[in-house]
Amino acid sequence: MIATLIRTIFADPWPFWAGGIIIGLLVPLLYYFYNTALGVSTGYGNLVKMILPSRHLKWIKSKFPETWSWRVYFIIGIILGGFVSSALAGNLGLTSEMGSFTTNVQWPPLLTAIYFFGGGLLLGLGARIAGGCTSGHSIHGIANLHVSSILVTALFVIGGIIAANLVRFALLGGAW
Repeated sequence: MIATLIRTIFADPWPFWAGGIIIGLLVPLLYYFYNTALGVSTGYGNLVKMILPSRHLKWIKSKFPETWSWRVYFIIGIILGGFVSSALAGNLGLTSEMGSFTTNVQWPPLLTAIYFFGGGLLLGLGARIAGGCTSGHSIHGIANLHVSSILVTALFVIGGIIAANLVRFALLGGAW
């Protein structure tokens, strides 16, 4: 009974609506307890500040006054949660598989790592330019009816569709 409950909560995929409700409840809870918005990219800024503490980068000092904010623990929780879920599902282990991409594109591991690292850098740059990450704009901004977040989220979706189709046609040989 307990094992089934643990597996249901931590290992089996949740229905989209249940995950949406949980994430939706985080927005008011974060405002109540921390007076802040839900987002991930700021946590990565805190991690950069930890890695480069003696650098004189004005944007790091002004945007991230404290090094250990709740967002660092949030990122750690995301990573640990993935490991716990994988372990409970019986699939614990590191993998370089990235779904249909690595199934269909037979690149050397180093080239694949460079490709995804470059994508991560572009995501970070986009988050800086847009004034927040997709989760911050889409979950927090839309919930608060910020017109800029509604616009940016629409552009995220359009850009994602275009980018996914470009990758599919350029690297995976066209439509499936």
